[in-house]
Amino acid sequence: MITQIMRPEHIGAVKELLDLCFNTTAWSVDSVRSQLDKPGSVCTVVTDGGRVIAYLAFEKILDEGSIIEIAVAPEYRRQGIARELINASISDNSLKEIYLEVRESNLPAISLYESLGFERMGVRADYYDCPKENAVIMKKTKE
Repeated sequence: MITQIMRPEHIGAVKELLDLCFNTTAWSVDSVRSQLDKPGSVCTVVTDGGRVIAYLAFEKILDEGSIIEIAVAPEYRRQGIARELINASISDNSLKEIYLEVRESNLPAISLYESLGFERMGVRADYYDCPKENAVIMKKTKE
């Protein structure tokens, strides 16, 4: 497996991964491209045999970071890939706080985030569609 900064030629494969992981709520190709081009955004992919099997979009503004999107192909989950991507994205010593939102029902992801030091801050009611669901807002404060 190879971890690398996402390049424009990965957009189609990232879109396929997001469709696989999120079905009808997946970002469009234009949304993926926009995230890649956004100032302060760092998008990372993990490939295996040339196939994109994981994606993370991270934004940094001053001393705050946000995990915008993370996806790992189902057959590659629970192998530490998401943990590795998150740790790499938040390793910047200038970051003081990192935020993310996660579906309230996504207990494996919430457990992962808590194991990385994220704490629950609150809930955004009906944040997600298909199905309609609350988002748990989480934050990690770095010392």
